[in-house]
Amino acid sequence: MPSFFSSRLKTLRIKKKLSQKALGKMLGLSDKTISAYENGRNAPDFQTLVKISKIFDVSVDYLLGATDIEKSKTTLKEYTLKDIPVFDEKSILNEEAIERIKLPIWAECSYGFIVPDDSEEPVLSKGDVALIKKGPAMDGDLILWKGEKIQIRRLYIQGDDVILKPENSKYKPSIEDVLKISSSILGVIVGRWQKFK
Repeated sequence: MPSFFSSRLKTLRIKKKLSQKALGKMLGLSDKTISAYENGRNAPDFQTLVKISKIFDVSVDYLLGATDIEKSKTTLKEYTLKDIPVFDEKSILNEEAIERIKLPIWAECSYGFIVPDDSEEPVLSKGDVALIKKGPAMDGDLILWKGEKIQIRRLYIQGDDVILKPENSKYKPSIEDVLKISSSILGVIVGRWQKFK
């Protein structure tokens, strides 16, 4: 569902004559991720939101629809926080959160999942909280899925097969049946949250 952010991002990108691919390259993201931002399927994490505001020389408040003044001062204290549950590999199966975190209301996610290994380096590190949005996945999305164990993988659709590819090249991709994988997807990763160490 389009939001203030998605419509403003698209307007600013077109105004600056950037393709989705070009903007994605500037942000270190795929053009599919930019498309997902613009159609309201995904929302960026805070660090990416700040990068976008700098690229277009507008405030975060403007991007999120808190003001109609492009160069207003960003006042993040005005954003309502929501409480989301966080799970690990064991607790997600019985839906008993091991902790809760507070995120700005614009962070469109349903729950968090603690990354169990380094298979998604450099996108997600072990111990990060992957922010998950429940719902369908598209080709190129980073997903949380339940196979033999709970894993995060990049989803690629090829005919009747799905390739689940880890970001870290030391791990091998797997090939799954489209019908099998569709019922195993637990959500799409829309961002990450890190604790200071």
